[in-house]
Amino acid sequence: MPTLSESRVTVSGKPSKLVQLVRKRLRQLLRVGVVLAACVAVAATAFAIWWFNSLNGLPDIGDPFDVAAFRAFRVPDDQNAFTFLRRAEEKLTPSPSHLERAWSQADPQVREWVKANRQAIELFQQGADQPDAANPGGDSVVNGQRLTLLVLLEAGRREASGDMAGAWDCYRAILRMATHTRRRGSLAQRVDLGYYWDVLARKRLATWAADPRTTIPQLHGALEEALKNEPGPEWDSFAIKAGYLAMMRSLEQPVPRSLQQDLGWEYHLSLGDMQLSPDMAGYLDAGCRFLYREPERSRRVLRLLCANWLAHVERREPGPQGPAVRAVFPVLKSTNPMSWGRTTVSLYPVGAQAPAGARLLPPQELARWLVATNDVKLRILVANSSQWPWSPNRLRDRKDYRELVVMLAEEIYRRERGSPPPSEDALVGTYLKGLPDDGSADLDDGTAPTVE
Repeated sequence: MPTLSESRVTVSGKPSKLVQLVRKRLRQLLRVGVVLAACVAVAATAFAIWWFNSLNGLPDIGDPFDVAAFRAFRVPDDQNAFTFLRRAEEKLTPSPSHLERAWSQADPQVREWVKANRQAIELFQQGADQPDAANPGGDSVVNGQRLTLLVLLEAGRREASGDMAGAWDCYRAILRMATHTRRRGSLAQRVDLGYYWDVLARKRLATWAADPRTTIPQLHGALEEALKNEPGPEWDSFAIKAGYLAMMRSLEQPVPRSLQQDLGWEYHLSLGDMQLSPDMAGYLDAGCRFLYREPERSRRVLRLLCANWLAHVERREPGPQGPAVRAVFPVLKSTNPMSWGRTTVSLYPVGAQAPAGARLLPPQELARWLVATNDVKLRILVANSSQWPWSPNRLRDRKDYRELVVMLAEEIYRRERGSPPPSEDALVGTYLKGLPDDGSADLDDGTAPTVE
């Protein structure tokens, strides 16, 4: 049996080899852990620095116009064309299942529907005669397609009975209401009402103008009224501002996943050959949006884009001005690349007289930022290219106006001189002060570079 002194020597002696090995491995693991922690810290710091600086070069100009003043715009209800439009819509009775566009083709049921809605027609005409319109709440203005078709049918009924002056009253109401919508409506509203209020009504008006029962004084009155509805820069300015506010609101709302799938948005089809589940697609989408600092990136781009457009339509420099650059990105509606579509957004040169916010970033640089966004680009695709970008709607307004004015002036020329004018230039002087601008000079002539 070991003595007390021997036991103490054993206990206080050198550790066993196993204990020494464990201690060595622990020290090694500790050093590796410290190195890994340091690497993670360095990587996290580097990522944070990159993330916080990822929007460097993309200035935040804030709202590109006085939003409070824009929203404060009001028109009294008894002078607001949109108020009468809503009232007319409320008075409309349910329409027949099949609405013919011409009175001569309308069956008895459709004709009875027109007769039953005299009050709606009167409200529509009263609204058209108002001096202005306003939609301060930002709510969608009544679509108006059924109302317009109703008024067109009424015009046809009056023409059939020989009441050409009464028919003109209907056409004038449609023309005036279209002007109210173009002047004070949003981009979407201008597109929704375009076919019925512009294309179809203008065709019917051309038939009315060519009818021998329409007198020359009536044609002169129609031309004079048409000239009062010339598109102005303030129409575009208002539409851009209304569209900007609507788009900013939409950035706060998620786009339905089903709609993103319909568009074929990148994260909702596949990742290479692997099909993504809805949850995986959602996580990937959220991760990419965080990585690219969305929606902040899109907000800044949208503010600069609106500033560029406003500077263009409100510019003081005379003469047409085509795009400086076009931002292009695909609409992936199918896995087949041959069926992919493309959406183009035009950006314009900015002069020295433009507001400071519009001059902070050159159009080419802004186009590069635009194609690198996620949220605003998706909203543009959701709105579709007929509503965004804004410029095609503006050019269409000018084109429609020119066609209407020239059509009426040509008919007067033919009536008074016995033959059609040899050219549109022959209308200038006697019938027109000058040929209206059709907006074609502002189109891309093929020289504007693209950014994809």
